[in-house]
Amino acid sequence: MNIRCFSLLVVLTILLLVSSSASAVLDYKDKEIVSADTVIDDDLLIYGDNVDIRGTVLGDVMAFGESVRISGNVTGDVMACGGKVTISGIVGDDVRIGAIEVVIEGNVGDDVFVGATTVEVSEEAYIGGDMVFGSGRMDVWGEVAGNIEGRAGDVILAGPVGGNVELEVGNINVLSTARINGTIEYTSPRKVTIPPSTVIQEVSFTRQEPTGIFNIPETISIFIGWLIRFVYLLIIALLVLVLLPDHVEAVARNIPENPILNLAMGFALVVIGFVGSVVFMVTVIGIPIGLILLFATLFALYAARLYFGLWLGRLIFSRLGKESKPWMDMVLGVLVLFILTSLPWVGGLIYLVVTFMVIGVIFSTMRGSAKA
Repeated sequence: MNIRCFSLLVVLTILLLVSSSASAVLDYKDKEIVSADTVIDDDLLIYGDNVDIRGTVLGDVMAFGESVRISGNVTGDVMACGGKVTISGIVGDDVRIGAIEVVIEGNVGDDVFVGATTVEVSEEAYIGGDMVFGSGRMDVWGEVAGNIEGRAGDVILAGPVGGNVELEVGNINVLSTARINGTIEYTSPRKVTIPPSTVIQEVSFTRQEPTGIFNIPETISIFIGWLIRFVYLLIIALLVLVLLPDHVEAVARNIPENPILNLAMGFALVVIGFVGSVVFMVTVIGIPIGLILLFATLFALYAARLYFGLWLGRLIFSRLGKESKPWMDMVLGVLVLFILTSLPWVGGLIYLVVTFMVIGVIFSTMRGSAKA
């Protein structure tokens, strides 16, 4: 079983375990999640097959699902991941989205950050800040008050832009309905004709020899695969934080203590886990124990990062002098750590060091709790 299949199995198992005891803040129901007459005076963490926030959230929203729609009013930030994400309501602050398909047809008060296969900003949409994106295709029909910056295979600009446009594209098409108040700087394999009345300032073109990167399906597949792995890890992290808050907090607090000793202990425990599972599975009677031990070892190798993520996110927020909540610490820390462990060459080493050290911390924390 590869690590992606294993992580999916873990996610599905946890979702099944918590679905019957879901609360208003953490829900898993294949129906309308937040009704139009509901007001939530707090941050909202929500997931499900089809998430639809039709009510009002007086705080931030984190939403995960096959389909995610924000059709109500969110006063804070929105972070959403899913197959298709639609923003048709009002978001007071920033929007961060990772999805296969993204549609923005509502009002966003500040910046939008998007990573997706296709992105559409409809004619009815308004984005009050900048728009930063990476996608296969990007269509901007609505208004962006700030700058537009990104990279895509194909881009259509058809609406008003308050600032500058800076793009790296396979092809760009600026329609006569567009009006860019700043400059357009684009890098592309070929120069295109831009209607002169659509750009207030200058147009800058840099020729790039075609590399095929925009037309190779594998490129998008690699990005989507990276995004899916991150979403899996983040969902597990947030669910464990909700289900076992005291345990996660205890482990995170102990991470700075005796890092070298915990690193060595974690490595030894992983070796014992794999060797022990093989020894047990040699005999028929020991197969169940061996499978449990193997599953526990694999899960520890996969999920150790979430404990470190909570500690790392909290450290970053404290150094920035910002107040935060545990789920905010977890999201930021897991994201930073996931990026670091994805780096070539050093990423694997970072992953091993963090994983072994946290496994040692988990063992030390559990042993200390048992003695107490």
